[in-house]
Amino acid sequence: MAASGSAVAAESLTANLKFERGLHSAPQSMKVNIMVRLVTFLLLAAVLAGGQAPAAAPPDAAQIVRQFGPAFHADSAFSVLVADFDGDGAEDAVAVATNENPFLDELAFHYKVVDPYSASFGFNDPKMTQKFSTDEKPRLLLVVHNWRAPKAKFVLMSFPFAKLSLTRVLVKKHPVAAVLITEDTGTKSTMYWDGKKWKWKEEQ
Repeated sequence: MAASGSAVAAESLTANLKFERGLHSAPQSMKVNIMVRLVTFLLLAAVLAGGQAPAAAPPDAAQIVRQFGPAFHADSAFSVLVADFDGDGAEDAVAVATNENPFLDELAFHYKVVDPYSASFGFNDPKMTQKFSTDEKPRLLLVVHNWRAPKAKFVLMSFPFAKLSLTRVLVKKHPVAAVLITEDTGTKSTMYWDGKKWKWKEEQ
């Protein structure tokens, strides 16, 4: 019986020792687990932050104008307008510049000169309408579709303006970004992309 009691006491002592060891080791294990998770989270956050490209700054006028050749000169009185005018999900840009002969570098710099203002009255040849201009250095709108990776460029000519801003118009019952034109007289009109070309219309 004495031997049996000694065995029971020994087993009890062993169990108590195991329990105490587990009790002391559990908090440390939890601490290690928390530290591992925290380090993993911080590393993941660093990887994600490093993989994100910083938001591109809006273009300045010189950045847009130089895409049309050295004969164009930016007009610093006007800010660059940035919006998705053609609805493709990419930002387009509109800058104001002057040029005595916008047709000169049309082929070399891959842009197209158009006259939506005169076209709205039935005059569709911009080279012809330019002859009626009395300005030695007319102000022009330079449009770059997807300014970050240009896919099309236009020079819009032959309409007076004193102020430019962004607005929205309905095209085929869908709102699209447009350029709001304000003249010295206060008359307002809009220039917008109809899905195929730039068009001008007077505000009612």
